[in-house]
Parts: sequence; C-alpha cells; structure tokens
Amino acid sequence: MSKYLLLRFALVLLIFCLPASASSNLLIFNRPADTPQARYVIDLLKMAYKEIGYEVHIIDFNHQSALIAANNGILDGQLGRIADVKDDYPNLLKVDFPLFDFNLVLLKNCQHCRYKELKSLAIQSSYPAAQSYIDKHPFGGDVIKVRNITAQLNLLTQKRVEGTILLDFMLKTKHPDFNQAAFHKEVLMPMQSFHFVHKRHEALIPKLTRALQKLQEEGKVHFLKSKYNLTEF
Repeated sequence: MSKYLLLRFALVLLIFCLPASASSNLLIFNRPADTPQARYVIDLLKMAYKEIGYEVHIIDFNHQSALIAANNGILDGQLGRIADVKDDYPNLLKVDFPLFDFNLVLLKNCQHCRYKELKSLAIQSSYPAAQSYIDKHPFGGDVIKVRNITAQLNLLTQKRVEGTILLDFMLKTKHPDFNQAAFHKEVLMPMQSFHFVHKRHEALIPKLTRALQKLQEEGKVHFLKSKYNLTEF
C-alpha cells in the first residue's frame, strides 16, 4: 500500500474518531508553523467556513509533504500559500481573497553583490515562495534546500552560502533576536498569502469568497489582524 493510501486511511480513521456531533460538512487542513500569521489565518478561515455551514479541523501533518497531500486530495487544501503554488499543484484552487501581505527577503554576506552574482543560496524546501522567485529570476549558482529557517541562518552565519531567501514574518517570529544588521538585507518582492481548496470543493469558492468579503466589511478581518499585531506587515 502506498504511503498516500496509508495517509488517506489514517485521515478516514481520524474522521470517524471525531465527536458524533461533528458535521459531515467537515474540511481537514494541516497545522501550519506556529506564527501570528498562522493563528490569524486559522481564526479567519474558521469564521468564514462557519458562515457557509462548514467546520474546519486542523491536524498535525508533515509540513514537508503537505502540499503534495493536498494536491492528491488527502487534505482538503492549504490554509495559506502564495498564488504561484497552482503552477506546480494544479488540483489546488485559489480563493481570490488576500489573507495577508509579506515580503520575500534576501540576506547576503556581501554588500555590493547582486542576486544573480551570488554563488550559492539556501532556501527552505517546504515554502514555495523562494523557489518560485528563483524560477522566475534565473540563478546560476548553487541552491541548497533545507528543512527549516534555523538551518538557513546557520549556513549563512557560517558562510557556507553567500545568501539565503526568507519570508520576513518567519524570520521575525522564529528568530526575533537574529542580528540582521550583520548581513546585507534586500527586499526581493512583496507577496500575498491565499487560501486554497482541492478541486473537489470548487463549488465552495464563491460562497467562501463572499463570506470573507463580508467579514472584511464587518471589520472582523481588521480586528483579527490587530489581535495578532499584523497591521505592521
């Protein structure tokens, strides 16, 4: 039995183990890395799905394989991802409502060298933003893919790579005391996060979009952003 069939079977067991009161209108998503942005997105989407009669259930799931699992229908989608994930994961459909803004940043060891002149870069494999940027802005050096931001910063600090591409909010949340001033920082581009659902839920997208727009008009989106101090991003 393939690992994805095993995962699907495990999720089916999980659903049957949920309280009997749980609605059949239940969607399952993986738990993202714990950041203020993630907590805001979870709260907002739970509110939006409740508006259309659905319940969101968050499970612990290997973040490295979450996109593949969502594309294969094992998960019901992704809580928040950049718009470009649809290029590599065609079964994921975007809900056209920006959840939050952030910057893709480059930290580098050399002051005057430009992105294309770097000989090596470290990126995080489970976040497609950096790879998407590299695909659109060809890079001739070595790209080293690591599992987490700590490994990226270690490679940079030890000068084993000349630069690393990061999500600014992940850097601030996971390593708030990291001395960014010791390196040269460049904002590569502003980005936005969107909610994605598997294509079998395509009919939910217009309803969910209207629900999110309603929450925005009622000021609840702004309230949640203020609650998690996201207004500065």
